[in-house]
Amino acid sequence: MTEAAGLAVSAVALASLFNNTIECFEFVQLGCTFGKSFQTSQLKLDNARLRLSRWGKSLGLDDQDVRESTSLKRNLASKENVGQAEALLGQIVELFVEAEGVSEKYKSRKAPQGSLAVYNPQTDLDPSGAKLHEKMRQLSIERQNCSGIRKKAKWALYQEKQFRRLIEDITDLVDGLENLFPAAQPSRRQLCDAEVSILEEGLEGEAMSVLKDITAAQDKLLEQAITESGAKSYHIAFSGNGNCGFQLGHNSGTISGITFGRDS
Repeated sequence: MTEAAGLAVSAVALASLFNNTIECFEFVQLGCTFGKSFQTSQLKLDNARLRLSRWGKSLGLDDQDVRESTSLKRNLASKENVGQAEALLGQIVELFVEAEGVSEKYKSRKAPQGSLAVYNPQTDLDPSGAKLHEKMRQLSIERQNCSGIRKKAKWALYQEKQFRRLIEDITDLVDGLENLFPAAQPSRRQLCDAEVSILEEGLEGEAMSVLKDITAAQDKLLEQAITESGAKSYHIAFSGNGNCGFQLGHNSGTISGITFGRDS
């Protein structure tokens, strides 16, 4: 087998593992034991999934014809890189397997059924949080190169300490994935800009502010894009002669040739 053919086979295997890893997030629920931290925790999980999907998208793992994708082969560079990426993705999958096992043990120890109740993001998040959750979910799903989500039973995390460790470990592993392919960094940055545009559209409330705080800890590239988007939205300059009036509301972009106040 030629080196190019071997890389093509490796790319197919990596794309399949990438899909499976992204899907792991779909089946996780959060228990009502999370209480007031549910919304922030759910958005942390969504952001971790979004960041991983961005990594795959930046390489071209979402391409419908992975075997023939020249850009993907170029981005992957070598079978050694692919092997390391597979190992990191495999560790993420294993984190979910271990977390599900801990969850099953927790359920077997808890007698009152009420303590095993779980949240539903569609109904238990506030409206802006629910909208942000669904947008991140859809962006992640669209970056898979398969037609739909596999049917699998959902399971729940009940302990916040376990959840925090899971997010921290996933963040470290995605750091490793990104570091393997530094040449894809500009593509990831462009994807972040596009994500912010989609996430901000029609969103009210404090959800984006919450997301910005989340990304400060686990998704620096998206945090930077959110910060820069906010700076653009509120950069307004007023100048000119003989103009008067008032502005009410929110402006995006710059304004010139306008003054406020009484004519002298």
